[in-house]
Amino acid sequence: MRNGKDPIDLFSGYAPEEKANFLLRMAHELTILARDTYEVGTEGITHPGRFRTINEIQHRLTSFLIALRGNDARRYPDDILIRLLLEHDEDAELQRQLRRAFDRTASQVTVCR
Repeated sequence: MRNGKDPIDLFSGYAPEEKANFLLRMAHELTILARDTYEVGTEGITHPGRFRTINEIQHRLTSFLIALRGNDARRYPDDILIRLLLEHDEDAELQRQLRRAFDRTASQVTVCR
């Protein structure tokens, strides 16, 4: 939790440009997390369920980003998006990794106010 703020409150407090910057950085973090699902030295996947979950998170994140950039009010509400990014009770390790990635990303976003 950055600055003692809840992730939803933190993200919701960002201006649209800050949200976009956050999501771009988070998308990059997701590609790094997906590497944990690969079998070293082969094309095999060691954690197919985790790999699919990360792909679905990436899909939702980028869909939100496209809608945000297009000023489409039909996008997910901020709280739903953050829950989709962070809440994965079926995979406790992935949930921990996502939270660390969220915190790293939040520490890199420059607030424009």
